[in-house]
Formats: sequence, structure tokens, C-alpha cells
Amino acid sequence: MTAMMNWQKLLSPARLGTRHSSVGAFGRSDFHKDYDRIIFSAAFRRLQRKTQVHPLPENDNVHTRLTHSLEVSCIGRSLGLMVGHRLHEKGSLPASIEPDHMAAIVQAAALSHDIGNPPFGHAGEYAIRQWFEDAAPEYISSLSPEQFADLTTYEGNAQGFRLLTNKRTGLYDGGMRLTYATLASFIKYPWSAAGSPFPHKKKFGAFQKEFALLEEVAEATGLIRTHAQAFCRHPLVYLVEAADDVCYALIDIEDGVELELVDFTVLENMLLPCISEELPAEYHRETNISRKISFLRGKIITGLLDALVDAFVTNEEALLAGEWKGELLASATGPYNELITTAKSFSEKQIILNRRKVQIEVGAFAHLETLLDTFCRTAFDVHHATSDADIPYRAGRVRELIGTDAMPIGASLYDLYLVILDYVSGMTDDFAARLARDIGGGQH
Repeated sequence: MTAMMNWQKLLSPARLGTRHSSVGAFGRSDFHKDYDRIIFSAAFRRLQRKTQVHPLPENDNVHTRLTHSLEVSCIGRSLGLMVGHRLHEKGSLPASIEPDHMAAIVQAAALSHDIGNPPFGHAGEYAIRQWFEDAAPEYISSLSPEQFADLTTYEGNAQGFRLLTNKRTGLYDGGMRLTYATLASFIKYPWSAAGSPFPHKKKFGAFQKEFALLEEVAEATGLIRTHAQAFCRHPLVYLVEAADDVCYALIDIEDGVELELVDFTVLENMLLPCISEELPAEYHRETNISRKISFLRGKIITGLLDALVDAFVTNEEALLAGEWKGELLASATGPYNELITTAKSFSEKQIILNRRKVQIEVGAFAHLETLLDTFCRTAFDVHHATSDADIPYRAGRVRELIGTDAMPIGASLYDLYLVILDYVSGMTDDFAARLARDIGGGQH
């Protein structure tokens, strides 16, 4: 008999680090509190100066990680609410869970989905991976194969899970102490680097250091184990992923129009086939491109949400069995999957490979290489020291910059590297560039 997950456990309101469980009263559940904890965090606030697609944009209308995350959370909230109502009508939801609770879970998970991304977007991830791949033998010889995999396939998703759950982000064990339901919905890749079912994709959800926490979340929510270090996805992950896909596929091209990298008619021609009704005369008379984009976006998203909700509810049984493969969009009826696929392909070819963007990303590699050369050398010195007196002066100053208590004498290199990556990944684009120039004597 196929093992099945159930909504009672999947929507657990218990909190990591406390096991406290309450859906709350007066309309403000623990799931709503999750959203509040994330949005008031310093890590979320720093997303306003982190790359979405275009590094260090001079145009303030272009999306950053923060505005992108807010938009994804809005789409996620709508998807969660609509799915919640449909499941409630079917009688699938536990008596203690309301549709609004499911909306709050997806909204909070979507809000935090990029919270662990390093500066300069995916270019930052590649730069970190490359540094450890090219590191001198003495820097990596003490690492286990699993630890080495964490660093050479470094992932913003795993960094995000560490940030949300690490004690350094709060006074107590459990970090932000989010509910198990929200954390499980956040973990897009519920496996370690070593246990990944797709090792060629370099995607995973938890470092070895936090894998026990991932196991705790999986146990609390009833995720099905598929490997010694892997679980199936929480069904609500598919709603978070769909919200992200909808936003970045469409918004990347909107940004391209804003930056005059793409002509508006290109975007318009992509969107119009997905709008069945005739456009009003006001649309044709409108000359402001931003208003026309806003109108088209609203029409598209309305139809997209309906199609995604239908796909989720239709495939509820496969989702609960952990047997669902692929993306929710692929099962959405209508022209929407083709639209998103076309938009992604166009964005990758015409926007993401834009010359100015590529030039800045090449500079990002140089900046992060400078930072990691300095910081990881400090980690090496701290690891081999027996007292503060053994640490060279420069390394001591760097240690003070990161936090002396976070880098105890003699700690393992792996633990120290993770602290370094906490510090580096938390940097905004401009701070990372400025600090690298200061450390490197202005050479970049």
C-alpha cells in the first residue's frame, strides 16, 4: 500500500525549537505570525539591495530580491487561499485549519523563498562553489565528502533554511522558530547535497550541519523519506514554486522593457494569446506603457491562478502520496505553461545574457573571490590556533569583523566555513563590492 501524507500533520502549527502548537485566535494564527517574523527580520530587509536579475540597477523601478519576494508572497497567498477553499469544500482539511491558514503558510514560505541568496544572485552562488572547487588542498583536506559537497554545490536554498533555523538568528534554539508547516513549505529541495536525487542540478535544501533539523521538520509534518538523506516535497512547495515561476518569468521581461532591453510589443505579443476576451478601447487608446503592462499582467495572473488551483486540486492524491513529479505549471490547462516556458526562454537569451549584466557578474566573481580568500584564510588560522595569541593580526581583525563568538578557537573548518558563508551571503550587492575593494586595496 502506498504511503500517504495527510493534511493534519502537513499543516502542523507547532514551532521548531518549542513544539508549542496553536492556530491562534481572533484571525491571527501562528502561521500569520510566521509572516510577521520573516518580514521584520534584518535578513529580509537586506533583500532590498540584492540582485533579482540585474545587478546594482540604476533604475529604481527594476525589481530587487525584496520586491520580487513580496510579489511572490502575494501570488502565493492567493494560491493558498484558493486551494484552501477548494480543499475545505472537499472535506480534506482538518477541522482546526481554515483556508486562510493555508494562505498564510504559503505566503510566509513564499516571502522567505530567496532569503538565503548571496549577493549578486546566482552569480554569487557560482562564485562560492568555484572558490571551494579551486581551493588549495590544505583548505579542504579535513572535510568529509558530504561537507565538501555542501560547499562545492553551495545553494541559496540551503543557506535560507540555515538562516531561518539557526540559533544565531534568535535568542533560542530554532532560530526564528517558525511553524513546521511553514518551514516544510519553504524547503523546495528536502534533501542534502549528498542525498540529492538530482546531483547534476546542484540543488539541495539543507547543509549537513542542519540536516537533523530538516529531519525534524519532515518528521513533524509527515514527509515521506525517499533516501537516507532525502524526503518527498511538502505539497504546498508546489504552490510556492508556481508563484515564483509566474513572477520571475513575467517580471523579468517587464524589467527588460523598463531598461529598454526589450520592446514592449515583444511582451504584448507573448501575453495577448492568453487573454480570451476582447481588450477594451481604453487599452488601445492608452499610450503609457507601464499602465498597459499592468492591465495585461492582471488579466494573465487571474487566469493563471485558476489554472494552477485546478491542477493542484485535481492531483491532490498524487501530491499526498509524494509521487508528483515536475512543476504544477506543466499540468495547468490552457496556454499558460507555454507562455511561462516561452517567457523563461526569451529572458535567458535576451535579458539574462545582456552585456552589461554579464560584465557586472564577472566583477562579482572577483569581489567574492577577494572576500573568500581573506575570510577563509582567517577560518584556517582560527581552526589551527590554540589561543588568541596564535592568530595573526590581520586574521584577528577579520575575526572581530565577523564576530569572535561565532568563530571559536579550534572549531572545525567546516563549521567556520559555514559562519563565513553566513556573513558573506548576508551581504548586499553594494556592501560586498565596497568591502572587496577595501580589502583588495581598490583593485576591483
